[in-house]
Amino acid sequence: MTDDLVERLSRAQSTPYGKARSALLEDVVRRADAAGDQELAFFARLALVTAYVMGGEPRKSLVPFARCVADWDADPAKYQQHSHTFFWCFKYAPSTLTKFPEVPLDQTYGVLDDMERRWRVGGYSLHAVHQHRWLVAAHVGDTDAAAEHFRLWSTSPRDELSDCIGCDPTQKVQHLTATGRTAEAVAQAVGVLDGQLTCNEQPQQMLTALLPAYVAEGMYAEAVDAHRRAYRILRNQPGELSAYADHIRFCARTGNLPRAVELVERHLPELDESPSPLATMEFTVAASYALSRVDLLVRRPQSSEDVRSGQLAEELAQQALELAEQFDRRNGTTHQSDEVRKALAAEPWVEYLPLSETARRAHARAQVQPQPAPVMPLPEGSGRAWLDRAEEAWQTDRRTEAIAAWQAFEQEVPESDRTPFDRARLLDGRGLAAMEDPEVALESWREALTLYAELGEEIRVLRDRGRIGRVLCEQGHLEEGLATGEEPLRRLIQEDEPRRRGGWQYSLATILAQAGRAEESLKELTELRSRPDTDRDLQSGAGILQCNLLLSLERLEEAEEAATAGTATAELLPRSFAYRQRGWIRLALQRPAEAVGDLEEAIALAVGTPDAEVHIAMCRLELAKAYLFTGRALEAAETAEEALPVLRDPELANLLVETRGVLTDAYRALGELESALAQVRALLTEAPDDENPHWLGLTKRDEGTLLERLDRDKEAIDVFLAAAEYFETAEQPLEYVSALRLAGQSARYAGEFGLIPGLLDRARAVLDALPSADEAVIFQSAGLHWDRAMLALQQGEIESAVAETTQAAEYYERGGFEDQLLNARLLLAEHSTTDETALAAIFASLPTGHPQYHRTGYLLADRLRILNRPQEAEALEARLAAS
Repeated sequence: MTDDLVERLSRAQSTPYGKARSALLEDVVRRADAAGDQELAFFARLALVTAYVMGGEPRKSLVPFARCVADWDADPAKYQQHSHTFFWCFKYAPSTLTKFPEVPLDQTYGVLDDMERRWRVGGYSLHAVHQHRWLVAAHVGDTDAAAEHFRLWSTSPRDELSDCIGCDPTQKVQHLTATGRTAEAVAQAVGVLDGQLTCNEQPQQMLTALLPAYVAEGMYAEAVDAHRRAYRILRNQPGELSAYADHIRFCARTGNLPRAVELVERHLPELDESPSPLATMEFTVAASYALSRVDLLVRRPQSSEDVRSGQLAEELAQQALELAEQFDRRNGTTHQSDEVRKALAAEPWVEYLPLSETARRAHARAQVQPQPAPVMPLPEGSGRAWLDRAEEAWQTDRRTEAIAAWQAFEQEVPESDRTPFDRARLLDGRGLAAMEDPEVALESWREALTLYAELGEEIRVLRDRGRIGRVLCEQGHLEEGLATGEEPLRRLIQEDEPRRRGGWQYSLATILAQAGRAEESLKELTELRSRPDTDRDLQSGAGILQCNLLLSLERLEEAEEAATAGTATAELLPRSFAYRQRGWIRLALQRPAEAVGDLEEAIALAVGTPDAEVHIAMCRLELAKAYLFTGRALEAAETAEEALPVLRDPELANLLVETRGVLTDAYRALGELESALAQVRALLTEAPDDENPHWLGLTKRDEGTLLERLDRDKEAIDVFLAAAEYFETAEQPLEYVSALRLAGQSARYAGEFGLIPGLLDRARAVLDALPSADEAVIFQSAGLHWDRAMLALQQGEIESAVAETTQAAEYYERGGFEDQLLNARLLLAEHSTTDETALAAIFASLPTGHPQYHRTGYLLADRLRILNRPQEAEALEARLAAS
């Protein structure tokens, strides 16, 4: 087993599932076979089997798996250390064989029998065997056999060859849903989705499987969340046509036909590389169902002409029925055809299930009917008991009930019968109910405070002073607010009923934070969170406020812990805010992969809550950044696009700029350069007149770079020159020089050679005024000589190119810029020498994996041929090809 092969295998296994990973493993298998390394070849083939299955090419897995079976049976002892992987891969075969109607069913049953025999010999539980016998029985429509194997599967003990704790229940959810036991299906997920799932297929497969069960059980929020979370993961994974079908069906049968058609159009091209005929059948059924219920033009893959949705629906339905008949002929049943016809004629699950906050609000407004006020039962005792009930309801966070009780007291007890104490308590209620109108609240509490003072109700006086102080601080009247409320709040923390003290401590921490007394506020919050009598929501609220304060002090690790505490609240929007906080912190701590989960959760929690559009948009912006930092450019683009419309309010201009920046980077990563350019230009168009010139220079430079990549070099010249002007205004001389050099580079690409000397002279004049020993000045000085060398070389002035390159090399060496120095040395070796000595010396100094290794080697081979040494050249080229 050579180090090279092991390294290649490791590189392959670190590559995401898909054709690239499979190709790398195919290469390892070939090399291992050629080297006679049977053990490595065996393991690499098993890895290749898994790669084919997980990478959307399951049929290809059958050949390497058959070879592994033959090798194992020839000498089982030789491969014992890979026994677990071998038996695990055995599980792929039955499910793969069922997906191809040309494979005889007897062959599948033979594999199942062989599997059971091997499991028994190895002393394994038949848990996985029954699972796969169930799968085949369900496929052919043998309901009795499927039910029996499901029973045996569910009662057999799990072992090391059982599917993971996410995948095993997922297939059980599918069986239970198909047999109408949707409540049991949902129960299967309890504990699974809350647990730690490390499988490549989870949680997206479980969430997808639960869609029909969630809807059937009326768990609509869970269904929407499952669709959003699962599809967001699935759409970037290979070979998921069947899962896409499930999401198309979910959208189509919940009244979201536009979304269903969007998914059909997005994934229709993937039919050309479908993982299996079964996947094709499942996708075409779902796509046909969705398209048959709309009347619009649909993009047909690989065609410039659109097609009417109805026509395409008929074509897809016919394709699905033909495939179903092929399966039925193989299976000797009509099950697949029956299922296809049933799916094509299915009724919607619900009339409409909104998938977004905007859609939910629009639908809710259309459906709202005036509702009579709820009639509350009269409490025991006199009418004054309404006040007791109101205060108790408010204290236990039953706001609606509290307000109704205060209103009931007003209606039932005439003013003439109200005592001063009654009037004060009622005023308290008016103030609490009107907190969204601070002036009304303050007026009510001040009047109540006067009455309480006259009555000697000291604690109630302190309560109203604390409330007044907090509202004043919220309105920006910090001195008055602190003078009014700070001392009363401190006394209430010590003297009021124990269950109220936590709330008062939170209020004190809030006004201290508003007054800029962060450390004092943090002290109160720490005490509050440590109090055993503080309820969960208050502790979580304290965590959220504590997190904000710690962020202002740049204590990120402590802020992360506080945000985690905030996520425990039962209130959806505060919990969403806490997840957003923690996601932002994890981004700042350069842990974007962890941030993704937090920000996804923040969005999922906030969807459906009133007035959360800006919060959701901010979450999406941060999530888009996290996706981008983890290499998920497509998701970054789509997520930022969702945020964009909400952020067009002028007050959100900074967030809009950030979002456009993320979109630019995402589009660039996806190769969508025109879209990236549009975002950059939108940034420049929307920038205020007094925008920072340095930022404008950077953005114009970005625009120029995109134009250059789009081969629009003439346009780029002027854009880079505009960037240079901004940098000059911002007094950024090195940025100014860089922009001039970029303009010169674009001029060279555009053939505008006459512009270049003047641009470089302007840059030279600026550099001459800067400290010559500065590293950045040395780099740009070298660059000017390099630019002149490139211009001379392009014009065929070799002598001048060599002279300029020689000076560039001196600067690069002085500054320690090794990569640039190497480029300069290669140019000199190529154009200022006639023998192979310089090239050979450079080549000998480069390790095999160096970026310039192959370029230098082929330059050397060309030089050897010029020197009439073809055998050495061929030997060198062979060496390069093998490396």
